[in-house]
Amino acid sequence: MKLHDKILIGASLGAVAIGGINHHINVMPCQLLSPGAKQMCELATIPDTAAAAQSGFILAGTLTAVGMGLGAIKKSPSGDRIECHPNPDSFGSATSVGELYANQLMQRLAQPVPQQSEFQWNWLIYGAVGIASAIAISNPTTRQTLADSPLVRPVTQAVNQVTYRTPPVIADVAKNMDSIAVLAIGHAEGNLTVSGQYTSLIHGHIDPSLIGGRKVLNKGWCSNYGKGGTLEQANQGCLKRTQSRINLIASRMEKHGLPPEQHLELFLNILDLWNQASPRVSDVAPSVAGNLHKKGLRGEDFILTTRVESFRDETTEQLSAGGLFNICANPANQAHDFVKSYPHRSEQWRAACIRWDQRRRATAIRNVLKYRGYLQ
Repeated sequence: MKLHDKILIGASLGAVAIGGINHHINVMPCQLLSPGAKQMCELATIPDTAAAAQSGFILAGTLTAVGMGLGAIKKSPSGDRIECHPNPDSFGSATSVGELYANQLMQRLAQPVPQQSEFQWNWLIYGAVGIASAIAISNPTTRQTLADSPLVRPVTQAVNQVTYRTPPVIADVAKNMDSIAVLAIGHAEGNLTVSGQYTSLIHGHIDPSLIGGRKVLNKGWCSNYGKGGTLEQANQGCLKRTQSRINLIASRMEKHGLPPEQHLELFLNILDLWNQASPRVSDVAPSVAGNLHKKGLRGEDFILTTRVESFRDETTEQLSAGGLFNICANPANQAHDFVKSYPHRSEQWRAACIRWDQRRRATAIRNVLKYRGYLQ
C-alpha cells in the first residue's frame, strides 16, 4: 500500500472517530425532548458534526504522516547523525503529489537535529498538513474508493468540503437577504413574495407538518422550526444554516455530472429540499438527478421528478415524508383533495402527496428565477 493510501486511511478513521464522538455529545441534550423536537434537535447538530469530522480528518492525517516520517528515521552506526531510510515501496516512484511532499519531508528529517529548544517544529507540522491536503486533492480515485467503504462513508461530507472549490456564483447564492436562494426558498415557503417582499407568515406561523404532534412556531424566510428569537435573528439564522450546506450540495452535483453553475435551477431546488426535509433527501438528490439526466429528462419534469424521487427511502424503496403525509392526511388542508381518491397511505397516495407539494415549491422557485431574469 502506498504512502498516500495509508495517510488518507488514517485521516478518514480520525474523521470517523472525532465526528462520532462529537455527534454523541451534541445529541445528548436532545434525548430529553419529545420525539418531534428530538428529531429536529438531532438534525440541527449535523453541521457541528461535519465540522468535527473535517477537523478530525486533517488532524489524523497530520499525525499519521508525522508518525510514518519519524518511523523511517534511523540512527547511523556512528551515533552522531540522524539518517533517513525511506521504504522504497512507498517513495520509490514519487509519482504523486503526496509522495513528492513525503520525499521532501524525509530529506528535511535527515538533517542533524538542533540541540535544546532551538529545533523548529513548525516546518514538520506544515509539511505533514501539506501531505494530507495534497493527497486528498490530487488522488480522486483513492478518495472515491475509500468513500465507498462502509467504514469511511460517514466522512465523505468532510472530505468533499475540504477538497471541493465552490464556484463563486454558487457560493454567493445565500450571501444576504437579497440573494437568489433566499428569494427562491422564501417564496417556496410562502414567507416572501416573488419579488422578495415579506408576507404575514414570515413573522410567525404554526408549522403545518405537525411533526411529533407538536405545534411549532416557524419564523424567518426559511421557516426556522421553533428556533425562536426576533425576526432579524431568525433571518440571520436561516442564512447561516443555508450557507452551511451549499458546498456539499454543489460538490455532489459536480460528482454526478451536473456542475451547479450550469444547473442553477436544480441546485436551488436541492437546496430547498435541504431546508424543507430530512437531510437524507437532499443528500441523495444529486445522485437521483444525475441518473435522470443520463436517461434524457430535462426541464420542469426533470426538476419535479428529482424532487419526488429523492424522498424514496433506500431501505424500504417506498416514498417517505412524514411531515408532508401529516399535511395531506388533514382534510382541512388543500393537499388532502389531491390524495383522497387513493387508498390512505398507499404508494399512490404517497406519490400524489409528495408530487403536489414538490410541484408547488418547484413552480415557486422557477417564478423567482423568471422574475430575476435567470429564465425566460
